[in-house]
Amino acid sequence: MWGKGWTSIKNLNFQEKAALLFVIIMLMPNILLAFTEDYSAAAIAASLLLPGACYLLWTQLLRRPGVMILCALPLMILGAFQIVLLYLFGGSIIAVDMFTNLFTTNASEAGELLGSLWPSIVFVCLLYIPLLVVGVLSLRRRTHYRPSFRRRSLYTAVVLLVVGTLFSWIAAQKPDYGIRYQVFPANVIYNIKLTIDKWHRSLNYPNTSRDFTFHAHKAQKANQREIYVLVIGEASRAENWSLFGYERPTTPRLEKRKDLVPFRNVLTQCNATHKSVPIILSPVSARNFNDIYEEKSLITAFKEAGFHTLFISNQVPNRSLIDYFSEEADHRIDISPREGALLTDNRPDGEMIPYIRETVADTTLGNLLIVLHTYGSHYNYYYRYPREFAAYQPDLVSSINRRDRDKVLNAYDNSIYYTDYVLDEIISILEQSDDCTALFYIADHGEDLMDDRRHRFLHASPTPTYYQLHVACFGWFSPTYQQTFPEKYTAAQQNENQPATTATAFHTLTDMASLESPYIVPTHSLVSDRYHQGPRLYLNDHDKAIDVLTESGLKEEDLLMFRKRNLLPE
Repeated sequence: MWGKGWTSIKNLNFQEKAALLFVIIMLMPNILLAFTEDYSAAAIAASLLLPGACYLLWTQLLRRPGVMILCALPLMILGAFQIVLLYLFGGSIIAVDMFTNLFTTNASEAGELLGSLWPSIVFVCLLYIPLLVVGVLSLRRRTHYRPSFRRRSLYTAVVLLVVGTLFSWIAAQKPDYGIRYQVFPANVIYNIKLTIDKWHRSLNYPNTSRDFTFHAHKAQKANQREIYVLVIGEASRAENWSLFGYERPTTPRLEKRKDLVPFRNVLTQCNATHKSVPIILSPVSARNFNDIYEEKSLITAFKEAGFHTLFISNQVPNRSLIDYFSEEADHRIDISPREGALLTDNRPDGEMIPYIRETVADTTLGNLLIVLHTYGSHYNYYYRYPREFAAYQPDLVSSINRRDRDKVLNAYDNSIYYTDYVLDEIISILEQSDDCTALFYIADHGEDLMDDRRHRFLHASPTPTYYQLHVACFGWFSPTYQQTFPEKYTAAQQNENQPATTATAFHTLTDMASLESPYIVPTHSLVSDRYHQGPRLYLNDHDKAIDVLTESGLKEEDLLMFRKRNLLPE
């Protein structure tokens, strides 16, 4: 098309060079994805040729490319988003869960993260802002495409479409290929559609779940009041808890407690909060996740069994399923801003403690269920703990890069060290009462901390890692509980090393309280001597249940860690 290469390009007029520049820059995400994704050669060719042909045709709709360049701004935004995510995760397209996170993340969380991603943000600004300037200049100039340029452009675009379609057909011989999955931006636009569909289902949840009931009742009762506490951790990976073998003493208080049972082999069923927490709170799992829009949470099950329920949250409401579940409680307390607030003041989780102490002291409330949704170890870790818990220094991170990995790790470990204090204080409140009490802690997912050569960071990436999957989980049982329900405490000890997932949380907590319901499955409870974990499943970005070890995209680095921690099936 371009004759004698650079000489021919030099002879193009401004409008023609602008069109060529547009095509090249718009293909930048595709070029990067060709290096980061495990695509076949045919899939890579299709992912470059098909969009390239479309972009070239797009520029030829008018005699000057300026209007078409400016109209492509939404695609530039998607491209910028994609490049930033590649910088963050090292791979994968913009997932449904990432778009959902845009709806469910408050402004301060986004600000904390974006402030650390400035190298990638500067890059995309330098990439796309000049292109927009070129588009404006194109409109101001009176020159147009030459007829010969338009003919060659249209001819080239048709050839690219034909060849790209051929490569797409070749790539489609493998069952995991599809243009809507592997060709940018078609795959991202498809994920936007799925996100909108899911969001509408979530907003309609009050209607679709209105008539649901667990038919729950209490099968066994203690001689005194019973109090059960569920603590939902945030981004707390087992790898950094000394309770689970980490070399740094990040959980010294919990390790001293003799009545605590660590569950060492628990994997999350999803690495995104807006799906993982509902799985913890409800009877659904990855296998039947879509049933969640018609069912309620364990809070309703406890209410049906006569418990007074309290939900305390340290996360800003966002009209997700988590919010709807929390509203089932008799009383909800937000220690972060609630009504219409975009910003949170990042209060430490310890500010929940006075409310717990006050509720436990009120004996008029009868049997109690208290659910805590913590902020835990959510990035930016530096803001998750008071300064007196900054045991590891330095811990202030200005940008996310490999050079600052030690600071990132220090801040993250400090957040675990503070979580250890908060949990120990809650347990102290429970053990000082004369009631039959127990606590169950489970994190929603783990976190990448640039642990290996992949330099992966954070969570919610379309493909998980060992560090995102292996979560902290334990149960604490008061002496009174052990005496009242000795078989449950003994079963918990026997199940300490059994493989489990976050889907066991609902069944474990309800079984701890001796609730019975058609939705409570004893073989899924870690306090049952009948516990049995089937294949461990993972809920992928399109809400499909897949085998976590063989189908979720784990790499050799991940399997090495699973073997190192003795978490693989024998």
